Amino acid sequence: MENEAITQLTTIDGVGKAKAKILYDAGFTTIGSIKNASEEEIADIKGIGEKLGQKIKASADLIEEEKIEEEKTTEKIEASPITITHDTETKRLLNVRKKQKSKKPTFKQTDSHKKKKLADYWRKPDGIHNKTRYSKHGKCPLVEAGYGSPAAVRGLHPSGFEEIIVNNIKEVESLKTDRQAGRIGRTVGARKRSIIEKKAAELGLKILNPTRKVD
Repeated sequence: MENEAITQLTTIDGVGKAKAKILYDAGFTTIGSIKNASEEEIADIKGIGEKLGQKIKASADLIEEEKIEEEKTTEKIEASPITITHDTETKRLLNVRKKQKSKKPTFKQTDSHKKKKLADYWRKPDGIHNKTRYSKHGKCPLVEAGYGSPAAVRGLHPSGFEEIIVNNIKEVESLKTDRQAGRIGRTVGARKRSIIEKKAAELGLKILNPTRKVD
């Protein structure tokens, strides 16, 4: 319990483990308890002082306000499924690509199934004794032009949208609602992700990797 409280207190600006321990011993076990206290109460703690007390109080207030804002933005957004309308030829090519991919082999690096140090993704084979390089029967097939998807739909998401990586609100606003969909970057945190999803819902944009809602 003490370690969890100290870890939480170290998220306050200007508070390290030593200062967090001082605050904990003084009875401040959460950021909320610091927010509810006055600057004088914090400054009177031995080892804190007036200047640091003001900084700690301001940082705790800001963290709590951000927490409240995050709870507001994470409210469940009810939105109808967003689809795209394609012409007959594009629909046909998407179906062709789907059938092609169902028959397409899995291209892997030579001997990746034998050696743990080799990753399971494609690398062009080399070496004069490499059987994959010479297309020997029973070996992984080579990547060739014949395995490619139709050029008109190459790179499109299965839903038919053009997939664009987004990391902030500005990038979401730049998307074209009629043909582009956003995929939230993997480095985006939970708070910013919820804000991006809310903005996308307001603009009528499709997010390809939305946060799963737990009922």
